[in-house]
Amino acid sequence: MDVGPLSEMLLERNDFLLLTHVNPDGDAIGATLGLARILKDNGKRVAVYLHAPLPEVYKPFSGDIQPITGDSPPLQSFATIVCLDFSSPSRFGDAPFHELQSINIDHHVDNQNFCRDNFVFPNAAATAEIVFNTANKIKSWRISPDAATLLLLGLIMDTGRFQFNNTTPDALRAAANLIELGANHPRIITAMFLSKPLNMAKMEAEIIAKHLKTACDGRFAWFHLQDETVSQFQINQNETEHLIDRIREIKGFEIVAIIRDTEEKGKFRVSLRSRNPNIPVGPVARHLGGGGHDLAAGCSINAETIESAEQTLIAEIDKVLES
Repeated sequence: MDVGPLSEMLLERNDFLLLTHVNPDGDAIGATLGLARILKDNGKRVAVYLHAPLPEVYKPFSGDIQPITGDSPPLQSFATIVCLDFSSPSRFGDAPFHELQSINIDHHVDNQNFCRDNFVFPNAAATAEIVFNTANKIKSWRISPDAATLLLLGLIMDTGRFQFNNTTPDALRAAANLIELGANHPRIITAMFLSKPLNMAKMEAEIIAKHLKTACDGRFAWFHLQDETVSQFQINQNETEHLIDRIREIKGFEIVAIIRDTEEKGKFRVSLRSRNPNIPVGPVARHLGGGGHDLAAGCSINAETIESAEQTLIAEIDKVLES
């Protein structure tokens, strides 16, 4: 991967604020904290901002990098803003990034190139892969085992443990290089896939048994993740990233979704996944004002009731399945 002048920009500058999208997934966290670790280890001043505290499962990987949370810091007070793993300002909060000294590092095909300098590589499996290739190009820079672990975490999570069709030879080569640099692969697998709390397993069973709905001749499955269900099992909403994959694993479902409530009345947040490259969900999300990849995307639906939101979504999914 040729990252162009991105490496030189990071090498020449000294004061950074790293940002990623609201409700960050594993790649967003791995890429952002991984780059922060690399910049810090190589003598740069760096801060990280997240809208909310890290989910518990990711906290052990952060080390001494303590993200700023809550209200966004004044962006103008940092020499360089680096936006990682989001395709439009709305995924962060509509900040005027084009007016700031800003860098956009991403792999989403629908990226809006909203920064001063944009480095978007849709063929990359994960933003963490781009970060690795950028840092690895600077021969004088050290990529520590902790940084390598964070970047490998991002790669593993965005490829579904290298199960998804974005698992390219370049992604596997990056993973091998990161393990050679000391990335702790067993620690990632244990933390992310072999340490499920019992209450989470019980909630998954409850959802599949009582809340799962289907449409489109059984080709589309979804559930409404209500706040009451999450509270009942004493789980935080930011710990539910993986739930959609439990549904995608079930044979026969070609498209799956989670519909979540939001703080804004009459607005529902939707996560979409497809098993089939010939049946992409990216266009569905974009048509509804969202975005993402062909097989993993998201959007919001404005509707007075959950039933109305579901019907809107079913109508869009039906178009894709019948096309």
